[in-house]
Amino acid sequence: MNPEIVTRLGELWAWITARPWLAFFVPVFIIGGVAARDKVLAWRHQRYVTGARWLTVAAPPEVTPESAAAFWTTIMGVLTPSVWRRRIYGMPHIGWEYTWTGRTLTVRVWVPGTVPPGAVEAAIRAAWPAATLTVTDAAAPIPATVVEQVGGAHWPQSADSLPLRSEHDADPLRALLSAGAEVRDREHACVQILARPASPRRLRAARRTAAATGTHPHGRPDVAARAVSGVARLLTEPLIWALDVFTPGSSRRTPARTPVRSGERDPVANADARTIVDKAIRVPHFEIAIRFAVAADAGKTPPDKARTKQIRERLVGLGHTIASAAAAYTGPNRLRRMKMPQPVATIAGRRLRRGFLATVPELAAMAALPQDVAVPGLDRARAKAVPAPVAVPSGGRGVKVLGRTQIGNHSVGLNVTDARQHVHLVGKTGVGKSTLMLNMILADIKAGRGTVVIDPRGDLITDILDRLPATYADRIAIIDPDQEHPACFNPLDDRGDPHLAVDNLVGIFAKIFQGQWGPRMDDTMRVACLTLMRHAKPTLSLVPSLLQDKDFRARFTNGLDDPDGLGGFWLWYDGINEQFRGQVIAPVLARLRAFLLRDFVKSVIGNTNSSFDMGKVLDGGVLLCRLPKGILGEETSRILGSLIVARVWQAAIARASVPEDQRRDASLYIDECQNFLTLPGSVADMLAEARGFRLGLVLAHQDLAQLPKDVASAISANARTKLFFNVDPGDARELSRHTKPELDEHDLAHLDVYTAAARLLVGNRELPGFTFVTNPPAPIVGEATAIRQAHAAAHAVDGEEPPMHQLAKTVMKRRMERRER
Repeated sequence: MNPEIVTRLGELWAWITARPWLAFFVPVFIIGGVAARDKVLAWRHQRYVTGARWLTVAAPPEVTPESAAAFWTTIMGVLTPSVWRRRIYGMPHIGWEYTWTGRTLTVRVWVPGTVPPGAVEAAIRAAWPAATLTVTDAAAPIPATVVEQVGGAHWPQSADSLPLRSEHDADPLRALLSAGAEVRDREHACVQILARPASPRRLRAARRTAAATGTHPHGRPDVAARAVSGVARLLTEPLIWALDVFTPGSSRRTPARTPVRSGERDPVANADARTIVDKAIRVPHFEIAIRFAVAADAGKTPPDKARTKQIRERLVGLGHTIASAAAAYTGPNRLRRMKMPQPVATIAGRRLRRGFLATVPELAAMAALPQDVAVPGLDRARAKAVPAPVAVPSGGRGVKVLGRTQIGNHSVGLNVTDARQHVHLVGKTGVGKSTLMLNMILADIKAGRGTVVIDPRGDLITDILDRLPATYADRIAIIDPDQEHPACFNPLDDRGDPHLAVDNLVGIFAKIFQGQWGPRMDDTMRVACLTLMRHAKPTLSLVPSLLQDKDFRARFTNGLDDPDGLGGFWLWYDGINEQFRGQVIAPVLARLRAFLLRDFVKSVIGNTNSSFDMGKVLDGGVLLCRLPKGILGEETSRILGSLIVARVWQAAIARASVPEDQRRDASLYIDECQNFLTLPGSVADMLAEARGFRLGLVLAHQDLAQLPKDVASAISANARTKLFFNVDPGDARELSRHTKPELDEHDLAHLDVYTAAARLLVGNRELPGFTFVTNPPAPIVGEATAIRQAHAAAHAVDGEEPPMHQLAKTVMKRRMERRER
């Protein structure tokens, strides 16, 4: 041994023996330092888990291999703190978790509470734009109540300076996902990858190793071998020194150094050296830890010893299958399995003490979304999430709020001025159309805008009334078979152009019964209505008496002297024989009676005076029309709803006499609009003209096949705001013309429930498509009964019948008496 070293060791020993108190303070200092370090690490980890969140990632239909690398590169910037924060608070880490609960596979990202909200979410959306995210509070991947558990960790077999395999021809997760598919009911499995940016000290050590490898004559130095060699030299050095003292000659022999030419290196060692250098110069680096666990629930009854043994054996085999999937990353280095006590609790703790170095390509191969199209148990994103354009309004006065964007989670709405150019709302049953309409209707009512709602199912009106306070009762008119004293209106009580009212009425019957409606029926119905409207207080219920009874008819036809008009028709009508007359009027009466025989219909349209003014409704009132087809029948519901639409249109046209700047905005909501767009004119003309009268229509239905071709074309061209919920693939192909390139037919056909694709009109400009989630319905106020009672009191009708109705009954009694004679 070198005499100088011996001298220095002797001096050190003398210094220590002269200070016996060191025997106490040194262990205390070491123990205290270790305890303090543990306290600091525990404090840091507590900061991470406080407020931690889970990001459930639904993979898009197509995943590219480059996306995961882009995500982890972005995460490097998200997680890297400043120098002083790193020294105080440490380097935060995130967890990428594959979790199986039964056969269901879920991919989640655990984000510590110290990471600002939205940072990791933005990185995920940037890497996988079509993925959807659900943010929840963090929880244990596997419940702690399991009865049996097996797990472990993965660690590099050789020094982590040697890289793992990161380039794959197929999805590197395929083996893991196939193994996870073996998880059964009441079983759980989780593979967790914790990752944080590598510290500068770890990076410097890796680069030193690479530098030493590049100059070593036989390739890379094995760190473990060097450590063992150093310990061996420390133990054998005293023995060699003693032999040198007591035996002649020296036991040390210095071998002659022979230069090693670069061409004589071991080819394997040479290749390893290159991979070490390549990994060292690749940036960025992460420090990661890989853990896995499988567990089983107890079931309904606690298992006995035999059953427990079976469960244990089953979990051991399943755990081995999952662990063996790590062989996919075998390259210059490989992952070996290590035991891990209490794997369920360890994974739930998500504590990262020390990991091994991995480059972004290595990490991206292990922590990524599956690339295969068909993955057992994985529920992929049904449609990609698309951000809203900046020009979309987010709220405020004059804005109807639609919901919140999937990306950014900020409010989006539709300007009232843009809503004048109408809204086309399409979606299957149960996807959220009614919820969106409910929120829009409530917003209009509370803003004091005129609102008319036609609901052929009945639930929408009930939901509206449940959410309105009783103070709105004086503005509300209700047409509902369950309403005592429903609001009534007279289709023939038109203070404007009687010919327009009759055109609408006859046109409605012609379109609803278009298969049986002919010119003679049209002529008979039209003349009868116009004849009644020449007199005061006519009603539709007088048409049968006018056509059937000569004495009653004489009171209305007296004085008609126009041979080319009404007088000529009645002259011809009275001149034909009774049998032919019956053939003329029978088709009209059959369809009219089917409508008028219902007591509810007679109470709504059988009164001579309307209980509300439609013009005032459009100027700030509310008309709620509940017309359930299950109660009224489909034809009755269609006719009554169409008559209401006609009355709204007549009131809108009457606004032509009002200066444009004094016309108040109003909205007409029509659910299942295909049943009620039956006016005789073109729907395209109606939509085009309604904008000028500041009447905006919201037209909702389920699929395009419900609409006649001309109506579908009119709505497509003139309803310039498009709101599409989940639709069938055929409709998605057609509707995607409005949302491409942002949203294609696959997206429209796979939208999730309460998620809609929108193409809004803002400032008379059609914006690119985006997706949003509807807001939940407003809370129930519970004053619907009070509103209905106030309405019943306000709309009660005087029991006295009009003279013409009394006359019709008198004439009918006379006819019956004549028959009895």
